[in-house]
Amino acid sequence: MEIRQLAVFLAVAEERNFTRASTRLRTTQSAVSATIRALEVELGAELFDRSARQIEVTDAGHALIPKARAVIDSAAEAQDAVDLVKGTVTGTVSVGFMTSVTLVDIPGLLGEFARTYPAVRVQLRASERGAGGLAALLSSGELDVAFLASSADPAPDLRVKELASSPLLLAVNDDHPWASRESVELAELAGQTFIDLPLGFGTRSIIDRAFADAGLERDVRFETVDIAAAAALVVNGLGVAFLPEFVVAAEPRLHALTVPGDTLRLTVSVAISRTRRHSRAARMLWELATSRVAPGL
Repeated sequence: MEIRQLAVFLAVAEERNFTRASTRLRTTQSAVSATIRALEVELGAELFDRSARQIEVTDAGHALIPKARAVIDSAAEAQDAVDLVKGTVTGTVSVGFMTSVTLVDIPGLLGEFARTYPAVRVQLRASERGAGGLAALLSSGELDVAFLASSADPAPDLRVKELASSPLLLAVNDDHPWASRESVELAELAGQTFIDLPLGFGTRSIIDRAFADAGLERDVRFETVDIAAAAALVVNGLGVAFLPEFVVAAEPRLHALTVPGDTLRLTVSVAISRTRRHSRAARMLWELATSRVAPGL
């Protein structure tokens, strides 16, 4: 059994797809399939159920995942020890982020990181299930570092540092009866049709909590994972939406109303696991990100 085989196994287990795993590993699908088959023959057990449209990890595969991660982490630790003597930083860092949240200049930060540590390979993974999904991937070891958009209390196994925040404003279009107003009470919103992100995303959790705490219900008629798309839906009169200030400011056809109180605020944080060992490259990215805290936080 080789470290390379275990790395391929983990990529397939995390992606649940041989094609995506091969793209991530920068190799061919046939090479990934051959590696997994050879590992299964060596172990005498199938690691993946290939009978369904999306492959699933078998019981044997689930048993192997933590052991495989431990081997990969040990190999990274050995590389770090050598790199420390050489005065270099190498390896791979898996980074999760929210595609529509530009409150923190993540591309700019990663550009600086790449210039400082050119031998480090960065794997980017966009969120499909919001901040909650990224937090789960951090906890499971599938991500090394993640940028989260939320105001929720972090999971106890995560170390979180706030980087920037923005108020959430109620966005309406120019034809809305409230377009001439400057503010609105939360209780007035109960009869409105809402556009929002799906459950698990940062802003959705913030707004749902605010309505629940006030004993109010709301009608979320349209859901999208893209904040910019939510703004476009509001512009076209399909409903109202709570959007970060920077999104509303970028769309002149939207009118923003404030809601009294300080709970409706989106915070972008960088997070890393408290319990897992981190490669030197991951620690360097964490240190760089936490040095970029916005004034006032």
